[in-house]
Amino acid sequence: MKQNILQNKAAGFYAGLAAAVLCVVSAAVYGATFSGIQYKEPIFDAAVCGLLAAAAIIAGVMLFVDKLAPFAPVLLCAGSGIALMMYIHAIIWPVSDTIYGIEPFTHMTELIACAVLIVLSFLVSEVSLYMKKVKA
Repeated sequence: MKQNILQNKAAGFYAGLAAAVLCVVSAAVYGATFSGIQYKEPIFDAAVCGLLAAAAIIAGVMLFVDKLAPFAPVLLCAGSGIALMMYIHAIIWPVSDTIYGIEPFTHMTELIACAVLIVLSFLVSEVSLYMKKVKA
């Protein structure tokens, strides 16, 4: 009798899977939203999309291997954390110009939405880090 692959998974597995999905969604939203926006400085960094997507795919595969599952959230934390710092670096000029009234950035809603998605992917992966991935 064949055993179901999800039968021995604990809550940390599902939290890690949710973090991986959030990484993919945030990469897609950031890429779709900011790739066409022009500003004084480049505000789109393809490395952010690539890092989020690669971390999500690799960690997603790792979650399904019982021996590697505990390390998947580490990869997700690192990937989404570094992507968040790269995102902040890319958007610092539009935010600064808007705050100081130099030149308002008209896409602040999209900017905040992408930031929230990346931060959520980091937080969910951080929560998953401390949870069991496989039932004993």
